[in-house]
Amino acid sequence: MKIYVLVNDTPYGVMGLRARNIAAYMSSNCQVDILYREAGKFDEMRRFVHAIGEGRPDLIYVMNVGYVGGVAALWARMRWGVPFLIDHGDPSFDLLKSSGRPLWESWLVRFAEWTMLRTAEAVIARGAWLAETLKRRYPGHVFFIPDGVETDVFKPLNVSDLRQTHGLDGALTIGVIGSIVWSDRYRMCYGWDVVETVRLLKDRDVKGVIVGDGNGLPHLKERARTYGIEDRIFFAGRVPHEDVPRYINLMDICISTQTNDSVGRSRTTAKLPEYLACGRFIIATDIGGARDVVRDNGALLPYQGVYDPDHPARLAEKVAWLAEHPEILKQGLEGVEIAKERFEYQKIVRQLQRVMDTLGFS
Repeated sequence: MKIYVLVNDTPYGVMGLRARNIAAYMSSNCQVDILYREAGKFDEMRRFVHAIGEGRPDLIYVMNVGYVGGVAALWARMRWGVPFLIDHGDPSFDLLKSSGRPLWESWLVRFAEWTMLRTAEAVIARGAWLAETLKRRYPGHVFFIPDGVETDVFKPLNVSDLRQTHGLDGALTIGVIGSIVWSDRYRMCYGWDVVETVRLLKDRDVKGVIVGDGNGLPHLKERARTYGIEDRIFFAGRVPHEDVPRYINLMDICISTQTNDSVGRSRTTAKLPEYLACGRFIIATDIGGARDVVRDNGALLPYQGVYDPDHPARLAEKVAWLAEHPEILKQGLEGVEIAKERFEYQKIVRQLQRVMDTLGFS
């Protein structure tokens, strides 16, 4: 069987990584080719459609709702009868609306999402709540397969050299890794709570680690300068994927903050399985996929709405308590087995293979 995976992102994003792992572990009777979006929308739509017309795959697998992969898959379905599956992680309309994008664009994406979900042979939902929500609309059409992790790559590591290099020796480190995208509407972005927590704990030896890039990074750096804590937060920027496990292991405590709305409730997030696999102690909001996997290996905190101004104070209180009881951090190692059991890519792809068999694609 010939499968084309259409990635609505560059090869360096999370979806590109998921696509490559799906391709790597798919059964030997499947030939999997991956097409990434690396230029403008219309040029890439034409390129995708041309590639599909030339190659005539048996199945198209679209990573995330997006103009490029979505339009190409819909065209291939109408023109050549090629079926497609959608790998879906976020309610796109709500995500764009919360990010402050123009309303017309949000509604256009909502129409595209509705069309693709109705037309696809099946929807692969990466979050349990999202899967249950979609199953009510499309019964028998939706399957839950979470984000994954390579547990032979993401694992507990000794990074004392890296800690020394970046001036983190002796400090309790809290951190995040991900895309740092600024929201004008809410005046925040990924990592904002790390900066605020370090500010609140100025009198303690607590430092922040923020790994990732995006248009929110200058805002976080400026906020750290304003607070006078720029020397207490290590902004690593974007790091190569092969180095990500070392940087996660720099963090004594990994922060996983999901908003209390449809976007946050829908997600497992690709980062949470990686934090688990590295054996880090996790402080997460009591929302979405974290509810099922953060137990004794971490802590769950309440969170209200999209922007909760009280969240940093609750987070700082928990971090301060852990600074007084550092032995508790070792419980994060329990996450390694959770990652192997629930998020190992080999197991996830076997789940996908069973779905495809059920649908008659084998």
